[in-house]
Amino acid sequence: MVQFLQKMTANMTRLFQPPHSNKTIKKAIIATSVVATLSIGSVYAANDKDKDKDVDTVYHIYSEGNLLGTVSDKTVINDVLKKKIKEAENTYSELDFSIDDQITYVPERVYTPLYDNKEAIKNVNSSFNVLADAEGIAVDGKAVAFVSNKEEADRVIKRLKMKYVPEKVLTELENGSKEVKYDDFVYIDVHLEENVTSAAEKVVPEDILSVDKAVELLVKGTLQPKKHVVKEGEVLGQIANDNGLTLAQFLKLNPNLNEEATIHIGDEVNIQSYEPLVHVAVEKNAVRNEVIPFETEVIEDKTVFKGTTNVKQEGVNGEKVVRYSIIEKNGSIAKKVVVDEAIVKEPTKKIMIKGTKVIPSRGTGNLSWPTVGGYISSPMGYRWGRQHKGIDIAGPSNYTIMAADNGKIESAGYDGGYGNKIVINHGNGMKTLYGHLSKIEVKVGQTVSKGQKIGVMGSTGNSTGTHLHFEVYENGKLVNPRKQL
Repeated sequence: MVQFLQKMTANMTRLFQPPHSNKTIKKAIIATSVVATLSIGSVYAANDKDKDKDVDTVYHIYSEGNLLGTVSDKTVINDVLKKKIKEAENTYSELDFSIDDQITYVPERVYTPLYDNKEAIKNVNSSFNVLADAEGIAVDGKAVAFVSNKEEADRVIKRLKMKYVPEKVLTELENGSKEVKYDDFVYIDVHLEENVTSAAEKVVPEDILSVDKAVELLVKGTLQPKKHVVKEGEVLGQIANDNGLTLAQFLKLNPNLNEEATIHIGDEVNIQSYEPLVHVAVEKNAVRNEVIPFETEVIEDKTVFKGTTNVKQEGVNGEKVVRYSIIEKNGSIAKKVVVDEAIVKEPTKKIMIKGTKVIPSRGTGNLSWPTVGGYISSPMGYRWGRQHKGIDIAGPSNYTIMAADNGKIESAGYDGGYGNKIVINHGNGMKTLYGHLSKIEVKVGQTVSKGQKIGVMGSTGNSTGTHLHFEVYENGKLVNPRKQL
């Protein structure tokens, strides 16, 4: 029996002897090797203790199921691990490190030990990472961030909520208050929409975040692919920029496009944008005093010329008190509904009178006196050695200048010696000219009616005093105004 077991041991030694490169060994085979080793040892102990001194023990080293090598003694690797832990602690003094459950030693008792301490040490140094104790934060069961410990994980979750509600509000709600009044809001509830949990983990120290960085990651999230529908006026560069992409990145997401490509309204393009990993929902109520805008009522009046509007009654805004129910997600309003409202003051409507009377643009042919009273201070004819082309009217009871007949304003502005001048085309072959005005109150193209105010008497241009210079034309020929008035 002993000879049979010795032969079996030799065969198993050859079968499981590790090469110099890493090799993954199934746990079932490892267990079989260990059982066989222990069985052989038992036989030796029972049958031939004297020969036990000829059997040596070697140790196969595994990490996460990967064979890292075989050594003559566990202390060979333990010394390496202690050194790696010390180096990690010096670099990350705020973290805790351990190798529990990270290294597995599988002993094997053999007659002819085969091991390579140097190769095993080399493999451990190059392949084995010392892991730090950490607290993993999981969203809906998936670990997304790691912090140093459970206390920091709890702080991350609290800080997430405190980004959107004051600490006082959060504390009172978590202590059981049904509502908390703060500033001009009444807070009802604050919660995370996702299932956020934490559990102890072991990770490489580079993956462990500070509380601030963990909060930032959970709120900002990760880049996710999305579709963008092209709107009017958008171009490729603008779409890329609006979504935090360079043009090159945008084109890489859309291989069917290039810099010169034409896009159309309604086209779909690929973009990437950050999608938060966690959404903080805040439910609150708000009471607001709001303005009720007044309405404007327009009443048409056929006695008032078209284009003329007058205010009959000024409008006054009203006031109401409104209570809203608001739900915010990550600081943005997701839902806002009116719970109730009460009117404090009714608004007063504004009433406008709008003229509808059409002004005929064709004159009657009978001109009316263009001023309020006054006399002809200078007739038409030769004066000061040259032709005076119209009449001058001075001494009115007020300085209003009126249209001599219905017509359309042909010109209105400053014109050399005339000063401020208006010309009305009466649409029947007649035109009238009004010069030296101090003020013009009509615009080119405007239709005016007989007797309508068009300006104010003045002394602009070549003038010796305040008066109206008035000219009349029939079919393009200058005529004496006195024959028409």
